[in-house]
Amino acid sequence: MITKRLFAKGFTAPILVAIALILAVAVLVPVLNLALPETSPFHVPSYIVALTGKYLTYALLALALDLVWGFAGILSLGHGAFFALGG
Repeated sequence: MITKRLFAKGFTAPILVAIALILAVAVLVPVLNLALPETSPFHVPSYIVALTGKYLTYALLALALDLVWGFAGILSLGHGAFFALGG
């Protein structure tokens, strides 16, 4: 039942654009750090790579809690405990 509700409308164009943008950032930021020399204006510092990883991790936690709590109506403290333990 939840699956029908999630995928009833399919993926619309804005959703596909958002997914593509997130994947592009997740791939391009580390590649720009490794591939370009530090003198290049397009070089991404290691700090930004680490910060982007943290942001994506928080986004993944928010998405998981939104799916479990928002769509299923189940408050899961296991997600928070797993995240707090660094898993």
